[in-house]
Amino acid sequence: MNRNLWIMATIRAWLMQIIVAGFNFFVLMNLIYQPLWGELVAHQIGMATRIIINLVFAYLLLLHLPDYKDQDLIWMGILWFLLTLVFEWAGSLSLGRPVNEILVGWNIVAGYWWPYVLLSYLLSPYLVGKILKPGKTQ
Repeated sequence: MNRNLWIMATIRAWLMQIIVAGFNFFVLMNLIYQPLWGELVAHQIGMATRIIINLVFAYLLLLHLPDYKDQDLIWMGILWFLLTLVFEWAGSLSLGRPVNEILVGWNIVAGYWWPYVLLSYLLSPYLVGKILKPGKTQ
């Protein structure tokens, strides 16, 4: 597959997904779920939704890049994962959030699911590509 094509398509899909994830966080989690069920349950619902969003965007991306190979799927996941880490840390730190506040979402023992969301960024292109094979003609 044309490397520049899939890199640009992967970044564009990630950018669109970030917009949807922002709506999920700022509107659904903060304004709807949290007042109804509290912060932790709102976080869990929001993170589960974000994992589903990642899978949907991986499917849509691969639907339009039918020439992908296993190596492409792995690199797409790595790119999504790294873009997300940079975006989340740079954004949080630039807004003045202290590191201990950022790390709350990483605490799976306390019921937070952020590490699972990161794992979904890393694995969703590969899993969707291998299991569902969107765009592939058999």
